[in-house]
Amino acid sequence: MSNPVTWKQLVADALRELGGEASLKDITAKLAENPQRPETSTWQATIRRVVRQYKIFEPITTSQGLAGYRLVKLETPELKTGKKEDDPHGEQQGMLLQLGVFCGYETFTNSTDKTIRHLGGEPISKFATVRNDTEALAALPLAKMRQTDVMWMTEDSEGLYPRYAFEIEESTRVKSGLLRLLRIPDRYNVGLYIVGPGEEEAVLFRRYLNESPFRQHARRFHFHTYDEVRQFFGGGLAFDTQRKYWAISLAGRGE
Repeated sequence: MSNPVTWKQLVADALRELGGEASLKDITAKLAENPQRPETSTWQATIRRVVRQYKIFEPITTSQGLAGYRLVKLETPELKTGKKEDDPHGEQQGMLLQLGVFCGYETFTNSTDKTIRHLGGEPISKFATVRNDTEALAALPLAKMRQTDVMWMTEDSEGLYPRYAFEIEESTRVKSGLLRLLRIPDRYNVGLYIVGPGEEEAVLFRRYLNESPFRQHARRFHFHTYDEVRQFFGGGLAFDTQRKYWAISLAGRGE
């Protein structure tokens, strides 16, 4: 059974049919005719949310002076590594953001780290697919999620929601990372990950999971080291090289 079309895809298709850019009014009118559009009382508000959220929709002013959007093609980033000594935290965030895109998820990083953390000399915001500014953030669920280092997200008729969440922490911050992850409600069934430099952080992680308030949520948590993230990323690089050699496109990526 095929997956239901997402609002992101519906808006992108409408823009393509309108020549690649259009006023919000025209986008809305186009989608009013689309039989694939979910029948909800708030569908017009959903369109406004979607064009604000995703980086593939670039805001413009049309020749008629109306607020509108242009569909832009985000290049699928070449899986990129950096020097560990440059910014270890940013290196981990950047790799996780790229892996999320590679695995077919929308990716998000918090408003502080998006500019101050870097991978290969570039801000990690380059590797996120979800906008992170005041207007776009209003469209994300639960403000208390928005400080998470990295989230991999997917979309349903109600909007974006997290599937996997990652906190990159050294030993003095493991508990703080666990507490931030606990802000994501259990109902989302999110995989919660602490990523740390090594065994010292792993020992603390295991200790904290035996204490309140983490003990009752222990099944939700996972721990991985920096090196394990690099191994995962290296596997992604190898696979990406092979599938390009074979000229294989990734399903759902529009390549």
